[in-house]
Amino acid sequence: MDRLLPGLRAVANIHPLLVHFPIAFLLGALLLEALAVWRRREDWHRAAVVMLYLGAAGAVAASTSGWFAAETIEHTEASHEVLELHQAIMLWTTGLTVTLAMIAFLGERYLAGRTLQVFLLVGLLVVSLMMTVGADRGGQLVFQFGAAVQKSALVPPPPTGQPAPPAESGDKPAAESGHKHTHKH
Repeated sequence: MDRLLPGLRAVANIHPLLVHFPIAFLLGALLLEALAVWRRREDWHRAAVVMLYLGAAGAVAASTSGWFAAETIEHTEASHEVLELHQAIMLWTTGLTVTLAMIAFLGERYLAGRTLQVFLLVGLLVVSLMMTVGADRGGQLVFQFGAAVQKSALVPPPPTGQPAPPAESGDKPAAESGHKHTHKH
């Protein structure tokens, strides 16, 4: 498995693997529901509801894994507030998403088609906005504070005249491997 998915070995928990599913499904549901309301298309509404169900299931999985991840990752005092805010926003978002999915399921019996579609559209818009803010805080944890990111061990430069220690991963230095290019900043 390490050869097929070598990056997976470095993942501290499965939360980063799951967060993209609710994002994709819920934004897709919002788009389809908006099109369904605008074009008065029942088939697009049904597709939006299926995506809402999948997004709700994904949100539960992502929130659950995030709950456990928060207990296991090292984080600084500075990032602790952001972690708690991310956690609170995403738990509220998950709760609202599950509630919206239950309304979509039960609403077919109790609400007229157009009323349900507009209600779901507004709900999906609110969920999407909340999810965007919460996901931004998750990104802040990773990219600003380095939460759940393995830090490479810093190796001091060798004393003058001595060869550099071998790379831990067994890789050859870039010049020896034929890897020659510059990175533009």
